[in-house]
Amino acid sequence: MTIADLLLTWYRAHGRNLPWRQTTDPYAILVAEVMLQQTQVDRVIPKYEAWLEAFPNWKALSEAPRSDVLKFWSGLGYNNRAVRLHELSKVVVEELGGELPKTEDELVKLPGIGPYTAGAIVAFAYNKPGKCIDVNVERIMKRLFFSRRQEISKSAVERFFLASYPRNARAYANALMDFGSLICTASKPMCDSCPLYDECKSRGEREEEKEERAKKRQSRFLHSNRWWRGQILKGLNQGVKSEESLRSLIGHENRQAFQRALGELERDGLVVRRDNTLTF
Repeated sequence: MTIADLLLTWYRAHGRNLPWRQTTDPYAILVAEVMLQQTQVDRVIPKYEAWLEAFPNWKALSEAPRSDVLKFWSGLGYNNRAVRLHELSKVVVEELGGELPKTEDELVKLPGIGPYTAGAIVAFAYNKPGKCIDVNVERIMKRLFFSRRQEISKSAVERFFLASYPRNARAYANALMDFGSLICTASKPMCDSCPLYDECKSRGEREEEKEERAKKRQSRFLHSNRWWRGQILKGLNQGVKSEESLRSLIGHENRQAFQRALGELERDGLVVRRDNTLTF
């Protein structure tokens, strides 16, 4: 059996039943992909379902006011993702007849769609081999196809990934996502339970992976700039309109951090400030 066959057999028994896997609608799949960026699956599921109920298609999203879009996004963080999705909906409706292109080259020309997202749309919506190589897939490819001492270029990872695709591209891409989350994890991979153990050239963590994780350790989220941005938008969602009332609601006296976060939200187009009144 090929690696793809082994992985698909494992996926049929252990794959996760996620709502965005029950559709081939490019719009719904893109919404899921954007929501899943830097956000855990369990947090995304209820937000995804509520979003599609409120904005079931490109037209509904394009006609919605930004304030409504941000309210339904609230709780996911990184609110500029919602703004980009809203802006993209207008382009799709007004310039593309309400449909996304079907190739990666065309998709990456659209605002807010990068190479990974374009590859995911091609794989999950159109069931064709797409270059949806996130950190999990890259890790799996390196471990499977390269020994621990080999240095690996991104082009080599991409080449091996595309060559490993079976006919059912959608199922294979989903299988890799689950395999990376459940078995071939970033730290302490479950090699003893791995269906690909005999085929794997690394059989465990590669040394550079440990070094990369150490470099990427982030500071605590509480009272970080991201925290302040989220608190400001949360207050606006609750109907607070003035800077003074917002600071009082947040309950923290770091005015400098508040103003820095508020200024960034303005520059990102998420908040409009007129005198002492704030709106979406």
